[in-house]
Amino acid sequence: MAQVKAKSNRFTLYYFPTSFSSQKVLLAFYEKEVTFKPKLVSLFSGQHNAPWYVKLNPEGAHIPVLKDGNTIITEPERIIDYIDSKLESSVPKLIPDQESLLGKKVAKLRKRLQLVEVDIITYGIIYHPHLSTAGCQIQGAVMRSMRENFANRLAVLTDLAAKHPALRDSYLMKSQTAAQKFDVITDAAQVQRHLEELQITMDTVEQQIKSVKEASPDIADDLWLFGPMYTVADISLTVLLSRLALLGLDKTYFSQDKHPYTHNYYNQVKQRLTYQMIQKEIANLRMTLLWENLKTASPYIAGVICLGTAAAIAYSVYKKWND
Repeated sequence: MAQVKAKSNRFTLYYFPTSFSSQKVLLAFYEKEVTFKPKLVSLFSGQHNAPWYVKLNPEGAHIPVLKDGNTIITEPERIIDYIDSKLESSVPKLIPDQESLLGKKVAKLRKRLQLVEVDIITYGIIYHPHLSTAGCQIQGAVMRSMRENFANRLAVLTDLAAKHPALRDSYLMKSQTAAQKFDVITDAAQVQRHLEELQITMDTVEQQIKSVKEASPDIADDLWLFGPMYTVADISLTVLLSRLALLGLDKTYFSQDKHPYTHNYYNQVKQRLTYQMIQKEIANLRMTLLWENLKTASPYIAGVICLGTAAAIAYSVYKKWND
């Protein structure tokens, strides 16, 4: 599970480690050193469509969701804003003063990165692997499962709308969104257009990193998008670069030859502790899901298995991570 402190149960975060939006929020939590109670919502098993979760997040597309007492926040950017502005912390702000010149620059690039249709690009590559220059890194079996799940999403949501009249509007709204996205991601030409639009954004990112690095060459390795401060814009870019690399699009958008500054930025990101925490959780996800399923099936069985295999599991996870 997520490496979080256990001193406070104020926050409950419903998320899934491979979710793009979840990764942004996790990164913000880790950067701010905010304690929280983690609740996995498995995209693989369709828990994000379960009635209990739809009641929690009736209008949101998927995940994450933050619960702070009676306050529920469903949009990833609003969650990040919330923890950065509402909490007293010795950790530097992720969002500079919005009235300052730096704050305005960060907000502008953050908004531009938010406009990237990551969901369409991800599923677009899964449906049209030839659009990936280096080859998608997602396992073939997982890609097939994702294609099948997306294709069946409309029927599943329509069926759930009939079974749960109180949530009918939420399910039908989600089904309409799914149908619209399905039309786009199954059309290679439309996916290609999104990839071309992304190139313009990545050119802007390259120029921004270049200007900052060249302005302070002596400390270039400690600089981010806008200087020594790791901001909310850096969070957006960090998770985007990670997703593009997973899809085999790194050579297209931040190769050493064409975008050397963004390429070096990504190498710098991979050394950041908070980024490594997320990658470690993703690596451990299979074991985590197995454990969650066992607990759901039988807490007694899970407890017995825990006693007999905890040491072996801990060793295998440790060895996999360090290899």
